Amino acid sequence: MTVPLAASTGTATFDQIAIVTGLVSLLYVALAVLLWRERTGRVTLVGRLADTIGRLDGVPRWAALTPYLHAASLLSCAFGVWWDIAVHIDRGRDTGPFGTPAHYPIFFGILGVIVSGVLPIALARKPLPARTIKLTKGWRIPCSAALVTVCGTFALVGFPLDDVWHRLFGEDVTLWGPTHLLMIGGVVFSIFARLLASAEVEQLVGINLRRRFQEIVAVGALLIAWDLFSTEFNYGVPQFPLILQPILIVFGSALAFTLLRSRRGPGTTFGALAVYLVIRGGIAWAVDQPLGEILGHFPLLIVEATLVELTALALGNKNRFRLGLVSGALIGTVGVVAEFGWSQVWMPIRWPASMLPSALGFGLVVGLGAGLIGAWLATRYAEVAGEVRETPPVRLTHQLGAIGLVAVLAALFYCVPRSADPGVTGTVSLEPAATGAQPTAYVTVKLQPADAAEGARWFEALAWQGGGQLTRPMEKVAEGTYRSTEPLPMHGKWKSLVRLHQGPRDMVAMWVYAPEDLAIEKPAVRVANGQTVDFISEQEVLRREERTDVPRWMWNSGYALLAVVGALEILGIAWLVGRGARGGRLRAAHLEDSKREKESA
Repeated sequence: MTVPLAASTGTATFDQIAIVTGLVSLLYVALAVLLWRERTGRVTLVGRLADTIGRLDGVPRWAALTPYLHAASLLSCAFGVWWDIAVHIDRGRDTGPFGTPAHYPIFFGILGVIVSGVLPIALARKPLPARTIKLTKGWRIPCSAALVTVCGTFALVGFPLDDVWHRLFGEDVTLWGPTHLLMIGGVVFSIFARLLASAEVEQLVGINLRRRFQEIVAVGALLIAWDLFSTEFNYGVPQFPLILQPILIVFGSALAFTLLRSRRGPGTTFGALAVYLVIRGGIAWAVDQPLGEILGHFPLLIVEATLVELTALALGNKNRFRLGLVSGALIGTVGVVAEFGWSQVWMPIRWPASMLPSALGFGLVVGLGAGLIGAWLATRYAEVAGEVRETPPVRLTHQLGAIGLVAVLAALFYCVPRSADPGVTGTVSLEPAATGAQPTAYVTVKLQPADAAEGARWFEALAWQGGGQLTRPMEKVAEGTYRSTEPLPMHGKWKSLVRLHQGPRDMVAMWVYAPEDLAIEKPAVRVANGQTVDFISEQEVLRREERTDVPRWMWNSGYALLAVVGALEILGIAWLVGRGARGGRLRAAHLEDSKREKESA
């Protein structure tokens, strides 16, 4: 008997496709009706609500609802993603777009992001910022609204594409699959659009405590959203080189803290840090305790925030790029050392001392690059808000921002690729710890060559997807011989293996136990006592569900498409933020000229 593919390998059944199609269709019909009624001058409940909140907050009606809806949508997405990943780690694959309850908050959160972009489009009336986008005669919209809508649309497209990807390639049980990154990236990039909207409002009505707080919350959300990319490391099942974890931490913290502190006053980075720690910690607790899934760890970022605050107090905010470079350099070095210490205390995989030199080297490069990007964004947002600044020249700031982006991308492209050089074998000895219906055993592996694990980034036993996740370091007991510190399950749906991460990017693994999986036509794996097993590419072991008969060009095409979409989103952010900044500069110059004329009259 064979199990239907759609019911077992993560692809959608007809009812799930109908649910997605129906909900999206209803939403778009409702938005179309709202757009039509608002543009034809009719009264709508949404318009009334926007007018009321706009009066209370002192903002234009088009900017009244988005801060609250966008924040709630981001929270829904973040909670859903961490919950969903925990479910996959604990129990394995799902059965389509709504195969687990965790997919619902992700889906509705993405829809909320789209709505938070469409609402300003529907409600757009004067006053509007200096630079807008013309849709029709008499209908102009803020740049931020267009950017939020585009980012949300890219994220939503990732939902059906994820099912297509699974049908073509099998289920890629990794956060870093193209369609997963498409969804997460769209939501993350929408935060930059939200910050642009905040600057557009500031251009029109200035800044107050409430809007300053909203901006701090948005940067805190950026820290939370960026940490999503590190989730596999935080859960202890990374499928890419360990060096990426410090790189991701440095990039996210240096960019976000530089952006905020170079725009706002003392202590604002600690405000964003508090938002990050409270919400990130709350999600980790909720997934672990009430929901009963694996606990997600996360970096603290306390030292990073402190470094930026101290740098700003010493250097001031006048030269944002100097602040970004110095802060980025400190985060890439001192911050990396601090997170190295934190990894020894709480992270599921401790960073080995042998990785510290390369982490400091790449951390410095990425920190400098992220600091320049953060300074570029802060400068553009300040110009959108109406700041008059003569130095440095606009063209130079563009060049510095581009240099920072190239530095970060170069580090990522160098560190992301994995290898799996053959030549390591292990002779296995099993020491039973429990027998009966649920046997467990300590696993001892005698390596050949004996020094294969010397200086390894990690050498550990892993058991997952059997109703939980267990990570056990392999402890050296003799020359070339290592034993798991705790027994591994050898029963049920558990998948037990030994992982070895050699050097910068070589990642191999060997099976210990895996059940038969009829849905993907995989036999059971039961390593016998005394058996010698080859270490193979770790991807073949961790992603057992992936198809191996797909041509390489199809894989490359999928990632190439993701690269194109990512590039479009980055270019969209740069163009729309730059467009808004040009408008802000022109408006500020006009106001300055008018002021001088009045003074001379």
